[in-house]
Amino acid sequence: MLPSMVFNSTKKVMKTNQIFNFNRFGRYFKSMVTLTYKQTLLLWGTIISSIFLICLIAMAPSENQWNDQDWIPIFVSIYFIAGILYSGSSFSQFRSKEKTVMALMVPVTTFERFLYEFLEKIVLFVFVYPIVFYSVSSFAVSVRNIFGSSAMVTHNGIPALQFRNVSFSELFVQSGGFFWAFFFLSIFLFIISFAGAATFRKYPLIKTIVFSGSVLAVIAGYFALIIGKLHLEHPWIESIGDHWSERQAVAFIVVITTIASLVTMAFAYFKLKEKEAK
Repeated sequence: MLPSMVFNSTKKVMKTNQIFNFNRFGRYFKSMVTLTYKQTLLLWGTIISSIFLICLIAMAPSENQWNDQDWIPIFVSIYFIAGILYSGSSFSQFRSKEKTVMALMVPVTTFERFLYEFLEKIVLFVFVYPIVFYSVSSFAVSVRNIFGSSAMVTHNGIPALQFRNVSFSELFVQSGGFFWAFFFLSIFLFIISFAGAATFRKYPLIKTIVFSGSVLAVIAGYFALIIGKLHLEHPWIESIGDHWSERQAVAFIVVITTIASLVTMAFAYFKLKEKEAK
């Protein structure tokens, strides 16, 4: 009777460990934040410093005019580069055998470990970056106005001595539906970097960029070869694009990037399970 009870109890515990548990995930989240806060602060410090310096350099040639639309290229460029680098720093505990052994001793499921990295490296970045950029770039404008030779104008001819430069509502209205295409494309790129961090142990970002670039080059070369061999002056994809509306084009991009993101996420998850099994 007693051995049967012990077996059933052990079986129940093992089964429970395979299910997502909010309390266990909360404890794991807190412990990981405590352990990795120095790395997180270093990454965000680098992003903040980059935003500040790039904004100052970009404003240097300007005499007295700097409008909302002038910030969009800076915002987008740093957003993509910083997001790819930040998501590429995921799963840092699997960079060496010693750290991997210590990480696997933590009583947490693969899904909970995977979910934490996704929330911290992608979701948190997407929500925090606009706030950080707005604050840091505004501070850069104030510094430029104080120490510059002429006042900087950011909106409606008003000198930007206050925290006011980028209007995200105007950015959304001006870009229309392509805002969502841009957003889903950025998430897909971040997830590729995220999956690379889950796949490669050493230099994951470099290997991911090389691998992804090689795949894209092979695909592009294949289509170029097919089009050249068949002497297609007007490829079918070009004729389809001519008849698509803006909404259809955006919907197509959103659907494709969403499917690709889900497939890449599944690949990253199973690669993580494979690492834990080894």
